[in-house]
Amino acid sequence: MDPVSILEENGSFRLVACEGRYAVVEARAGQVFGLPHDPDGGRSGAAEGADGIRSVAHWMDEAQARALMRDLSQRGDDLARRML
Repeated sequence: MDPVSILEENGSFRLVACEGRYAVVEARAGQVFGLPHDPDGGRSGAAEGADGIRSVAHWMDEAQARALMRDLSQRGDDLARRML
């Protein structure tokens, strides 16, 4: 099994890759959560680490994952500016 690589981090968001697939996950309090969140509103998390990432990741192609990462990072940056 190939390792999970973290390609980019911004706040709690991580762009990850494994076996030619890409995903964005959110890491909080030792847990990872797949993004986008499940349509039913659920947020099933897993222990932080490669196995946890594999279990929650919503795998997609690289362009989609990078676009999602940009969008989430921008929203986080905008929110941080408004809170100051």
